[in-house]
Amino acid sequence: MIDYHLHVVAHADRPMTVDNIMAYLDTARERGLRQMGITEHDRYLDDVDLAAFQEAREKCQDVELRLGIEIDFIPGNEEEMDRVATALPYDYVIGSVHRVGGEEVDRATDLSVYEKYEPYELYEAYYENVRKAALSGRFEVLGHPDLIKIFKRYPDKDITPILEETADAIAESGIVADVNAAGLRKPVGEVYPSRHFLEMLHRRDVPIILSSDAHAPNEVAAGYNTSVPLVHDVGYREVATFENRERGSLPL
Repeated sequence: MIDYHLHVVAHADRPMTVDNIMAYLDTARERGLRQMGITEHDRYLDDVDLAAFQEAREKCQDVELRLGIEIDFIPGNEEEMDRVATALPYDYVIGSVHRVGGEEVDRATDLSVYEKYEPYELYEAYYENVRKAALSGRFEVLGHPDLIKIFKRYPDKDITPILEETADAIAESGIVADVNAAGLRKPVGEVYPSRHFLEMLHRRDVPIILSSDAHAPNEVAAGYNTSVPLVHDVGYREVATFENRERGSLPL
């Protein structure tokens, strides 16, 4: 089992020290993980301590440690995205869509973007960015592909055609989809992506990773009692893995 999307520094909550990394690895070991990937947000790139990461990786022999980064996909910001994506010797890079029109869709303290757009138009704009992220060729993994549902602000109109178009783009791109249990801790109370969307991805043979999006040690592999049975029931029997930007796999 793996957890390939989590944050030790999180939102500048703690430094990336060996002890803090080991606290995450201790939970990973307790919960039966074989690999754990640290993927700080791109805005905290300067807080990534590569020496501490390498020391922790050497100290923990029973859980393999991987280094990634989560890049906020922002159209027009290609130069900065490319700089971050090549700044460190990552094993993989996650591209995630958090914004529409430059405004965050997942900030609980500011939901104004949901008032500025008609709901269906907001979903159209969000998934257009998801497709662009997938097709950009910049990322190995597409982070939490339906984050827009986080606050349960759904359009009245059926979004299945949007999801189908997006699933087509993801499959065409060859990117790996992030099955992210963090949604279970949010108002939506659901894994990203939804079962409906995940079934579309499976029909198109889109590979997946599993993640918790942990921002604290106790959240490592949190929600796997829901997400793992979900992906198995949909039909997945393996997860993608990465090392030095090369993809492998592990059985579920």
